[in-house]
Amino acid sequence: MADRMNNFNGSEWLKHSFSIWRDVYKTKEERETKHPALFPEELAERLINIYTRKQGEVILDPFVGIGSTVKAAYKLGKRGIGFDLNSDFIRKARRRVKTTEYKLDEKQPKKFYDPILKTLDSRNLDKELKPNSVDLVITSPPYWDILNQRRTADSKEIRNYSNNKKDLGNIEDYEKFLQELKLVMENVYKVLKPNKRCISVVMDLRKKDKYFPLHEDQSRIMREVGFELEEYVIWDRQRDYNNLRTLGYPYVFRFNKIHEYICIYWKRWLDYFSVKGQIFFVKPK
Repeated sequence: MADRMNNFNGSEWLKHSFSIWRDVYKTKEERETKHPALFPEELAERLINIYTRKQGEVILDPFVGIGSTVKAAYKLGKRGIGFDLNSDFIRKARRRVKTTEYKLDEKQPKKFYDPILKTLDSRNLDKELKPNSVDLVITSPPYWDILNQRRTADSKEIRNYSNNKKDLGNIEDYEKFLQELKLVMENVYKVLKPNKRCISVVMDLRKKDKYFPLHEDQSRIMREVGFELEEYVIWDRQRDYNNLRTLGYPYVFRFNKIHEYICIYWKRWLDYFSVKGQIFFVKPK
């Protein structure tokens, strides 16, 4: 008999099953936090509650930024791990976690739940974590180098992720960016347990007259890595946008993008066998 996926009752299961989410917002604290592309702790909390059930399960974010995923994991009694190239972001993430109210299993020492937040290039995360050791991955990779572009819709200043040349957000060539993202996801695949999920939040992009379907291109490289696409959920962020413009007016009609894609990938392994007490999983053909 299969294990329960989560601890929801029937009404909670139904409530979260809609494929468009319009009720996930940033808090006042998050809106005031200096990060160019913060996603809300509430989003991470919801995904953790859907895709985990037990105290102490391990949640990884390979592009942790200032720690929303790890903060949510700690709050819910999970063990959070976050890596980022930007050491300033990691320091901010540690400060945010320290202020978090938590609910931990008293059977385990508090230190058991202490999050790991480390300045690290996630193309090397397999050197930090053991294979098949992570229960859930929640992340939002850099949206290519779009934050380095001056915005035509308003006069907001450029605020990129970092000035580090190794940062995926500073790669100018789109295909090269996808190749480097694939290297990260190959390592994510190694450390994620069989039959567990990797969830990546992305937005499609436009540079002048060219459109880049990042959610589709990400899914292509995830299939190449070995993941199976399970679902797309649309995150409707219209409430967050107060700077909508008549893009292209009056010559070329352009849409204001007010949604992001919550892309849910499955490390799907169906069968297993045991040799001398060690379990080996068999990947489906």
